[in-house]
Amino acid sequence: MKIGFYAPMKAPDYPSPSGDRTIARLLIEAMTQAGHDVRLMSQHRSIDIGGDLENQGKIREQSASEVARILDQLPHHSNSIDLWFTYHLSHKAPDWLGPEVCEEFGIPYVVAEASYAPKQKNGPWREGLSSVETALGHAAGIISLNPRDHECIQPFLKLKAKQLSLLPFTHENALPSDRRGQLKQELGRKLDTDSEQPWLVTVAMMRRGDKQRSFSMLAEALDVVTDLAWRLIIIGDGEAAQEAKDAFASLGQERVYFAGQLTTDKVHPYLNAADIFVWPAINEAFGMSLLEAQGHALPVVAGHTDGTATIVQDEHTGILTEPENTAAFSQALRRLLQNSELREHMGQNARQKFLSCHTLKSASQKIDTLLRSLTSE
Repeated sequence: MKIGFYAPMKAPDYPSPSGDRTIARLLIEAMTQAGHDVRLMSQHRSIDIGGDLENQGKIREQSASEVARILDQLPHHSNSIDLWFTYHLSHKAPDWLGPEVCEEFGIPYVVAEASYAPKQKNGPWREGLSSVETALGHAAGIISLNPRDHECIQPFLKLKAKQLSLLPFTHENALPSDRRGQLKQELGRKLDTDSEQPWLVTVAMMRRGDKQRSFSMLAEALDVVTDLAWRLIIIGDGEAAQEAKDAFASLGQERVYFAGQLTTDKVHPYLNAADIFVWPAINEAFGMSLLEAQGHALPVVAGHTDGTATIVQDEHTGILTEPENTAAFSQALRRLLQNSELREHMGQNARQKFLSCHTLKSASQKIDTLLRSLTSE
């Protein structure tokens, strides 16, 4: 099947790394593994972060031109598609392209991860919200990755729309358990740090807003457990890098190591060598880094959101704390730092949950079943 892929917020080949870009790439890979020919229909970004009505008007005009370009290309046999697939639909980044193209050529329209915010009915993104309603009404198939989003979009779906609730997924990259200790010793020598003490690790972009608040909260929580031995490794970079580093300054370089932004293959050794993954996850949609950590058999301490709860099973694969509760986060850290057996037990549970529920192979099969059902009717 030839599938046209579009991500209005951020194209899968967008230069800046993010969880959003990661999920887009994983969806494409899942469909490709199932034997589909997936092609990127447009790099057009419809996102307006600030609620600027004039800017949204310009985006709408640009979108109309992009639709015209796509409609001009698609009738040619080599460019034809059987289905349109849009990833991540919201009032801030509506899909002005897919519904029009699908209506013109009579092909199914599929949406993955659509959200709806009714409070924007009279807000600065009201046109974008209306576009989300229209897109959902056109959708033949809906894939929900977040339980919260699944519930809010139901009133706008047509009766025959087929739905798939899909847990977040990614590649399997864990190192065999008998190699983890050796790898930690090797990295310990490289970082000139004690490989016998617990290593904490986090992976996140250093952006202003919720990411920066999460880094600040993590630093505050760690400051409460300085009576215990640990080393924190932070992987990530961004425009708020200096603010993030300033937040941890009082803990000292002997406690906190900034690895900077690393390619995926260079992140894996740190996840394989660490003992606990830590991230407050303030307003996090999912936390793909949490999923990566669970796949690497790491217990996780994170803040609770609807999305993080689909990944981390509280008290089984890690500990989820009340959102933005620094004291509770510190207590969870202390508990795992002081109990190596609990860390090991939760880590193994995390690995088993990942293999049972979150693999790329499993997601590929489920997505394939949905897509083929839409084109066989």
